[in-house]
Amino acid sequence: MPIANAWVFTETHFKADEFLRNTHNLYRLVSQRPYTSKKDPNESGVTLTLLITQDETEYGIDKKSGLERDNNVLNTFDVTVLNNKVSIDVQKGEYVKLIGFIPEKSFVIEFDLILRFEDVEKVNVSKK
Repeated sequence: MPIANAWVFTETHFKADEFLRNTHNLYRLVSQRPYTSKKDPNESGVTLTLLITQDETEYGIDKKSGLERDNNVLNTFDVTVLNNKVSIDVQKGEYVKLIGFIPEKSFVIEFDLILRFEDVEKVNVSKK
């Protein structure tokens, strides 16, 4: 008989260094909202929805269609910055980079990413 509730003992890790490198650690801010942990109210910060602007990852060929898999450019994802602030001084549409991935507080559950970072920094991007 298999172990019941084995999910309690399993973890999947996010390759943050590779993700940040392949996306140039440059994202557009879509939205932000305050965050406070339900388990530890002293753990707080800001949850950001970010738009991926670049992606150099090779995703290979789709087995069913035979076509090259699309990259993540223009897709969004959420991250939580545990900086004890209720907001960041960045406006919607401006660019940011993520600082200090926290692997022990980040998880991958099936296809859901729960990503935690220490801080975020505004990046000035010159318009061409």
